[in-house]
Amino acid sequence: MRHRFRIIIIDDDPITRMDLGEMLQEQGYNVVADGKNGEEAVSLTQRWDPHLVIMDVKMPVMDGWTAAGMIKRQSDASILLLTAYSPKDLETQAKTNGVCAYLAKPVMEEELLPAVESILLEKQTRLEK
Repeated sequence: MRHRFRIIIIDDDPITRMDLGEMLQEQGYNVVADGKNGEEAVSLTQRWDPHLVIMDVKMPVMDGWTAAGMIKRQSDASILLLTAYSPKDLETQAKTNGVCAYLAKPVMEEELLPAVESILLEKQTRLEK
């Protein structure tokens, strides 16, 4: 099941992108693309029509919040945001921008995999209806 879902990873840190990609691919997930800023996230989402976009909040060119809002207006992709900080209104901002979940950085495999599994299971349930 995991291989049928398309995932895009967006983070301005190439090491983070590589680490996340390896974690997911080792578990059989299909990482179809990665990018370094929110602008690329929007473009790659249009190109690949992913089921899940895993994206950092703080990036150059366009931040994750702005990109998430744009993606949700154009796509049914689920969004998992990664953040190195915890503003008080993170929960509200996440809901406003159509974000399903967020994880604090540095992201550990034992946090990432259950979050991804949960999001994709919920997406699969919606697709089957």
